Amino acid sequence: MTEVDGGPVARMRVVNSGTAMRELILEPYGGDHWLRPGETFVVVAYGFGDSEPFEVEHAPATVTVNLGGHGYVTDLHGDEIDCAHGRPATGEETTV
Repeated sequence: MTEVDGGPVARMRVVNSGTAMRELILEPYGGDHWLRPGETFVVVAYGFGDSEPFEVEHAPATVTVNLGGHGYVTDLHGDEIDCAHGRPATGEETTV
């Protein structure tokens, strides 16, 4: 963990090792970020004080990360990934 503006910053990699799209939901924002098979995102959390930076819930096609403070999603190079990144078109196959 590193510090930014005097507070801790935590990073957690989320990897889609499956063969289908996987949805990463960032709460409390409700942001959806879709990982292609083999793709890796990084969830960055800050401003969580004495709380845990992350709580992770896993379902068959979805990973939900609940933040203890604020946060955002990046690629492995640190570039922020916008909400709805990779979202499949309606009716596109997303099941595992």
